[in-house]
Amino acid sequence: MSQRSEKLHRQVAQLRADVDALQVAWLSQQHCDAVELAAAAERTRQAHRRASEAQRTARAWKLNAILTLILAALIAGVALVISAKATTTEPATPSAVISPLDNGRLPGDDTPAQEPLRLDQAHVLEDVTITHYDVCSKCCGKTDGITASGAHATPYSTVAVDPSVIPLWADVLVDYGDGAGLRRYRAEDTGGAIKGNRIDLCVGSHAEALQLGRRTATVYWVAREE
Repeated sequence: MSQRSEKLHRQVAQLRADVDALQVAWLSQQHCDAVELAAAAERTRQAHRRASEAQRTARAWKLNAILTLILAALIAGVALVISAKATTTEPATPSAVISPLDNGRLPGDDTPAQEPLRLDQAHVLEDVTITHYDVCSKCCGKTDGITASGAHATPYSTVAVDPSVIPLWADVLVDYGDGAGLRRYRAEDTGGAIKGNRIDLCVGSHAEALQLGRRTATVYWVAREE
């Protein structure tokens, strides 16, 4: 073999070695990129999992706080009733005697008792679309104010629902998450456009309904006991 051929052979061998080295370096870089991508995906999944757990914890704390307030109110009411009963067992002075009415009934007999709201049995709907309407012809196509339940629509009390989601006559509580507390309504109406997670609140005028527009809230509902 001549010196020129030997030199050319060495150059070819060196070129092959360089190509092999480049290929090894490229494969190593590809492997590092794949490992880094997998690690980033795992970090993203863990962050999403932590965020979901935080949201669930926040909702649980909110519901527990509401239930705690209701329990405190019930305890205060029971204490007040016990105190009132203890007071009525004492001999009454003539000035404290309650005189019956002409028909033999006592004052307050016609006042209905306030039904306790059982939030511990409430159904929770999240991300509910809230719209607004009044009893004008533009909103209802009529002006008599008679709802699907047969009751008369009452502003700031009546709410239209999808009966397959919230039954008629259920108590409906709306929480906008603004710290202003729960707004209480009664499911007395339905609507052709009220489907799924959407309710329509009755307000005092068409202008107010337009001004309030569309919002999103968490809704609790409790079916009326038969």
